[in-house]
Amino acid sequence: MRLLTARQPALVLLGILVCASIGSTSIAGGSPAAAVTRKTEVTSPLGSIHMTLESPQQFTEAKCLFIPLDIAWSRRSDVTIIGELTVRRTGSSVSNPDSFILARSEPTTGKYTDYVYVCPADGPGAFVLSGNVTFIAADSSEVVEVPAISFMVTQAKTSITQLTLSRSGSRIVASGRAVVGDEDKDVAAGGILVIAVREAGAADWVNVAVPPVGRTGEFSARIGPPLAAGTWVRAQVVKCKWCSGASAYARVR
Repeated sequence: MRLLTARQPALVLLGILVCASIGSTSIAGGSPAAAVTRKTEVTSPLGSIHMTLESPQQFTEAKCLFIPLDIAWSRRSDVTIIGELTVRRTGSSVSNPDSFILARSEPTTGKYTDYVYVCPADGPGAFVLSGNVTFIAADSSEVVEVPAISFMVTQAKTSITQLTLSRSGSRIVASGRAVVGDEDKDVAAGGILVIAVREAGAADWVNVAVPPVGRTGEFSARIGPPLAAGTWVRAQVVKCKWCSGASAYARVR
């Protein structure tokens, strides 16, 4: 509420184990397209409100995304303006409210930036901003419906980097980083990270570990069964609402 007052394979030598590592491939999501400014306005003999935001917007972390909503107004000096807005996700029950008040003590014209929000639990997709604006004067009042603004929210792009295989006794250790954005970022990917293996000549992947992902995206998993040369190892991010899936591969030599 606002009250105005994929990389190429590379050979990696790690002790006595040599693996071919293929970098991360994003399963979904990515950088949003060029921003498009969306506008809506309501007018009354008592005043007017103009609102703009940009689409698409993109999650950047596992927190609610606050989307700038630029509001400009003009009104009679005796008018109070109350805005009641709601962000809804198309085809779902998501309903995120917002409101603002322009009191008579404020200038008769002006502008400021409000924020509406979409949370990771809401997921990405198409959203609509709508609501009502009430103009209240000493001698009259009017409620005007806000023409809806449609906008998109996209997932953050996830990458799995530095996937390597090493040996610990009879076991193989798969390690790397699962991050949002580029390799030099330190925001850990969300969802679940799954390690799977596929033996040479086999058709199916077998899940063997679900290691935790550290604060800056690091992970490490000891794979229990001995792995023969030619076995593929896959690290994959799945089940993240706010970030895309991603996968990376390495092969035991």
